[in-house]
Amino acid sequence: MIKYEEITHAAMIPFKIFSFRAKNLDRIIAPHWHQSTEILFVKEGTLKITLQNKTYLLHKNEFVVINPNIIHSTRSLSKNWVLCIQLPLSFLKLVTNNQFDKVFIFKDINFPTEQKASERIIALFNQAIYQTENHPKNIQYFLDLYSSGLLILKELISSYSVKVNKNNADDKSISILSKAIDYININYSKSITLTDMAKFLGYSPSYCSKVIKKNLGTNFKEILDIIRLEKVVLEAQKGKRSLEQIAQETGFKTYRNLYNAFYSVYGMSPKQFLSESM
Repeated sequence: MIKYEEITHAAMIPFKIFSFRAKNLDRIIAPHWHQSTEILFVKEGTLKITLQNKTYLLHKNEFVVINPNIIHSTRSLSKNWVLCIQLPLSFLKLVTNNQFDKVFIFKDINFPTEQKASERIIALFNQAIYQTENHPKNIQYFLDLYSSGLLILKELISSYSVKVNKNNADDKSISILSKAIDYININYSKSITLTDMAKFLGYSPSYCSKVIKKNLGTNFKEILDIIRLEKVVLEAQKGKRSLEQIAQETGFKTYRNLYNAFYSVYGMSPKQFLSESM
């Protein structure tokens, strides 16, 4: 489900830092967005990243920085070991004297074809990923992670930041986007249109379309389809109704529409996706 997501963290550290190893190689983290900056570093294996409908494949010692308000999803295509750091926007603004997201942001993607990751930041990522595993969660554990996170942030600001442009989301846009997503989540089963949503929000359809495209890199129909697909998956997992029935109940009306939306978002048929994720 696409939703405005507030990243929570342990009280001892003002950001989240953890590692994970893929267990279900076909599990897809559905497209979503939030106001935190997310860093994903691949220690082993590969990780497929989709950013605003563009797909990249991360390999060993490669990482991605996902700036706030960017639609993204991930999928593990092989066994992997990944470090994830999520830095809340409020924290980044505090430690940068309110310069982050106003003066600079981070480069979205980092691959050898564009700019090879420095040995220093790879070493910092490796240090952090080992600290997240097999250690008692005592004061030393949290201090080590806090220190590693700050050193990584310092290196990112030093070597992987770019000047902000006028296309970044402002507070008004965030408010509109949040209300738009809430509206879709409530009315997804109906035959709603961009015009219906715009009328509810009190803006013109063209303005709403512009805000969505500018800040999320997509359009109203794509967001509607993704939210509907999330509902489809939840209903299908209950095993009480056929996909044809679920298609009618979630606003797709026909199985063909449901199939086309599944293939557009996940690159596979609904039956294939469900068989691999259940």
